Amino acid sequence: MEITIKVPDPAPPEIITALADLMARIGGDSTVITDTEWTVDRAVKLLRDTNARTVVFVEAAIEGKGWVDGPAFRAKWGETALRGPSQTITKAIRRGAERGDWSPEITPPFKPTTPDKQGWSKTGGYYLADGLLPVFTEAMRVLREQGPGKENNT
Repeated sequence: MEITIKVPDPAPPEIITALADLMARIGGDSTVITDTEWTVDRAVKLLRDTNARTVVFVEAAIEGKGWVDGPAFRAKWGETALRGPSQTITKAIRRGAERGDWSPEITPPFKPTTPDKQGWSKTGGYYLADGLLPVFTEAMRVLREQGPGKENNT
């Protein structure tokens, strides 16, 4: 039998904990599966939990229609410009999962390409995952409108 329980996004951590405890008591092959999709609200929370350098990176992805060209980004922002954003996003995803903002299994929104042929071990760029351009475009609009410290009411 499959039972589906829907709770508001984000699910309060106590609900996730209670469900996990219940499933542990029941035993067997029971699992708790949480939603792993990026939403505008989640993207806004992610962006608020990063830094200005990472926001510039996301803006570049939006301007590039989901693509951040590594050499062009470095030419504009400096040789080390791509060293921090992906790590900052990874850490913000981990913190958001710990707070219950999204599932720990959520897929990072950016994927690096193979190394840039012009530089040893430098990525050629980053792709925003399929379908996420409108999500992050709207999240940036909300962030600009509400400011980085205000709560999102989308």
